[in-house]
Amino acid sequence: MGASRDDKSRNPRQSESGAVSIRDVAKRAGVSIASVSRALNSGSGSVSKATQEKVAAAAQALNYRPNQAGRALRSQSTNTFALINSNIQNNFYAAIAWELERLLSAEKSALLVYTSNEDAETQDRCIEDIRSRQVSGVFFLCAVDSPGLTTLTKNDPVVFINRRLQSCPEISFVGIDDEAAARAQMRSGARRDLRNIAIIHGPESSDTSARRLRGMLDAARDAGANIAPNAIKEARLSMESGYDCAGPLLDDKNLDAIFCGNDQIAYGVYRRCLERGIAVPDQLRIYGFDDNPMNEWLAPWLNTVRVPHVELARTAVEQMQTLTGNGAAREILLPYELIQRA
Repeated sequence: MGASRDDKSRNPRQSESGAVSIRDVAKRAGVSIASVSRALNSGSGSVSKATQEKVAAAAQALNYRPNQAGRALRSQSTNTFALINSNIQNNFYAAIAWELERLLSAEKSALLVYTSNEDAETQDRCIEDIRSRQVSGVFFLCAVDSPGLTTLTKNDPVVFINRRLQSCPEISFVGIDDEAAARAQMRSGARRDLRNIAIIHGPESSDTSARRLRGMLDAARDAGANIAPNAIKEARLSMESGYDCAGPLLDDKNLDAIFCGNDQIAYGVYRRCLERGIAVPDQLRIYGFDDNPMNEWLAPWLNTVRVPHVELARTAVEQMQTLTGNGAAREILLPYELIQRA
């Protein structure tokens, strides 16, 4: 005969919310959250046998992450991390994900890869699945604000890559100074006497895109460049959106250059130029951002900012190791490079 509602309410294995957190385990075991993390995760420090037993008993009593808790307690490690990638179609992001997986594999760890499509609800579904798998830490490649993320960052090691979130200033971040890089790129264009310019930037809701736009506008103003109000377009971070935004901009026959928020946007602009019979770079120069690894092979016309994807991944893994070892969160800014191809 099934348990009644009253029977379930008295079950010590289920909290009122139905979700058990690492804080609940720590409280029941009478130890710190850090001690629980060290007891459950390999490579994150040692604890005494007595503490290990307390944590194991508390986790089992509370049914903490039941899908994987028993396995994690037996091995004291999942050796598994997760990555939530905002856009699997972006070649630059794919290069970072590949490098993360390679580095973790060398350490005999696995990487679960999810895609959020820049959508908060999708990201939270990914987080829900990740939390059921007892992973040791989570990387976010361009996170978005979401309720699940807020909860995750309170309990688990998290590293943001390539995009900060103003709502989570205390979370580790690995990237570049996007505003300074965009400013430097615009100045390089001004030195080439590019005066009539247009800008296609990414969504201003993205901290990275907003910083890049600020840098471009500041440098353009300082250089005395001419940017008409209708020559600044907001796009999604995609080739299709870059293509759409470029259409009306290319009606200006005096345009010298288009500066894009990332390389994906720039590819769409280039396609539109080909269809219009506009020679790139002879008649118009195109500037991107990120420097996808394939640019060297396929985009000799593209000037861009190189964000070091290999170093980005390596530094993110090192910071994750610091966090799982109970170290402090940090913001780490890596050097960028201006790439002038045309």
